[in-house]
Amino acid sequence: MTRIGFRLFLAAPLLAVLAIPLTSFAEERIRLFQSAVNVMPSGTLTVTETITVLAEGKKIKRGIYRDFPTEYRDHENRKRQVGFRLLGVTRDGSPEAHHTERLSNGIRIDIGQRNIFLPPGVYRYTLTYQTDRQLGFFADHDELYWNATGHEWDFPIDEAAVTVTLPEGVPPHQIQATAYTGPAGSVSRDYQSRIASDASVEFTTTASLAPGSGITVVVGWPKGYVSEPDISSQFGFFLQDNLVLLIGLTGSALVLLYFLLAWRRVGRDPRGGTIIPRFEPPTGLSPAAARYVLNMGFDSKVLSCALISMAVKKRIRIVEQSDGTTIIERDDTGNDSMLSFGEKALYQKLLGHSGQLKLDNANHQQIGAAQDKLKLRLADEYHSHYFFNNLKWLLPGIALSILTIVGLAIIDFGPVMFSGIPILITSVFAVVATRIWRQGRRFFAVVFVGIAVTVSLINLGAMMVTTEAGFVLILTLVFLIGINCLFYFLLKAPTRLGRKIMDEIEGFQKFLGTAEKNRLNTLGAMDERLLLFEKFLPYALALDVAQEWSENFSETLTQAAQEPGRHYQPRWYSGRSWEPANPVRFANALGRTLSSTVASAATAPGSSSGFSGGSSGGGGGGGGGGGW
Repeated sequence: MTRIGFRLFLAAPLLAVLAIPLTSFAEERIRLFQSAVNVMPSGTLTVTETITVLAEGKKIKRGIYRDFPTEYRDHENRKRQVGFRLLGVTRDGSPEAHHTERLSNGIRIDIGQRNIFLPPGVYRYTLTYQTDRQLGFFADHDELYWNATGHEWDFPIDEAAVTVTLPEGVPPHQIQATAYTGPAGSVSRDYQSRIASDASVEFTTTASLAPGSGITVVVGWPKGYVSEPDISSQFGFFLQDNLVLLIGLTGSALVLLYFLLAWRRVGRDPRGGTIIPRFEPPTGLSPAAARYVLNMGFDSKVLSCALISMAVKKRIRIVEQSDGTTIIERDDTGNDSMLSFGEKALYQKLLGHSGQLKLDNANHQQIGAAQDKLKLRLADEYHSHYFFNNLKWLLPGIALSILTIVGLAIIDFGPVMFSGIPILITSVFAVVATRIWRQGRRFFAVVFVGIAVTVSLINLGAMMVTTEAGFVLILTLVFLIGINCLFYFLLKAPTRLGRKIMDEIEGFQKFLGTAEKNRLNTLGAMDERLLLFEKFLPYALALDVAQEWSENFSETLTQAAQEPGRHYQPRWYSGRSWEPANPVRFANALGRTLSSTVASAATAPGSSSGFSGGSSGGGGGGGGGGGW
């Protein structure tokens, strides 16, 4: 082999590598981004973008996508909703498959087909679209401030060329033009421009644009060549830009108006009479019934008051054990004739087939069923006779509220979701915390709801800062939730008979809370005073004046508890709520403990838990794109 042949043999591998097409090592990029912007006399822009890309099958596999913002702030920092209408898409001069999708602040055009992959090569995509409300109308000139390429492209742009054609008749010597290049906020001017005799302005970049960079052009011309929006158009644009505010205000006003009309129709209470102290409860009204009628509804304290009333009437005994559990035991000293209809039903459900029952989660089905039975019995006896909940009148208000929220979600789904979720979570946490509170674990309830509220406020604050309509959405959602909750209570109304009975209950409540202590302490013998104390204790608990009622008997209770040979304690109760050294605390301690125990026991385990000051990226247009 000759020396020359040997050298050729050694160089063969290098020659083979060099023979590989250079495009195999090329980076995907936009070789040329051409934008032709035609400003119509009406103010509409017709834009044709020709984007020549080098595809290598990395990011550009099926084609490219182009994002176009339709929501942004204008030169006066006002929110603006612009129009966008896609007229056509081609690839290398032939129509190309494409589809559009909504983004949080605009539209994405996906060009290509999911099941067709492009071989590596150079492709030329052309998009034609129309958009409006992109012009600025100033006192001395009109202006296009246009982000021609967008700043969100995944690829470098080797060269960008923008041509802006103005309406016929604009004097070229009165046209102003400038541009900015680079990333958003940049004031670099790597471009050259030319104003042609046909009132067009041509811009060409003089340096490549890195990913995330672009060119923004500014063109100004004398007034009178483009029509400014008239008053009616401006009003229409205002409504278009503020649909969230419009829907929120209109919906909230309709909900409030409806509830006010509904309250006027069915929720106004009959005029009450004069409240005078009564020394006895209304005839035939048990403590549970008195609380149910006065509050026009059922709560967990109704059940605990019924249990204490049954104990005072000598049908059950209440035993608080040292481990904190509570047991109710059958007591046959009394008889069923002493019980109200509701108390009889409760007694049968709890102790009808046994001598005792532990009030804990293990018996939640039986206790829950008993609570439901009492609630049903009270409703049969007193609802509609003494008051109406008027829940059916609440439904249209709820429906209007839901329609308002749906309307807001259609306009701007993201902020509604991001503001609604924290409010919903806080509401759920509040319900759970209420249950924990009723179970007596008040510290944990406060901590629980405090954490939920703090986290929700942080989320809502972040959403208000990062989304345009955040403040309006939060106010609307909070108002709608609050107004529905408020009228849930306001729409309840007593009948005329109910108002009369309520006046009597309030009169008896006034007696229990303001009875003269000295007079009570001189009524009869000590045993009679203790009997009176126990007789009306369930009513005092039911009407939330237990502490006042106990203090009226402070001397009698203290003397009876500490008197040698007597050492008084209610015979129907045994446990830690009774303190001989401080018997006045008994009523509140028993009521609080029993209410929380009942609430916990009735719940299933686990269920409570421009030209001046402009920059690259400013103005209308913008967006970016990538490959897919």
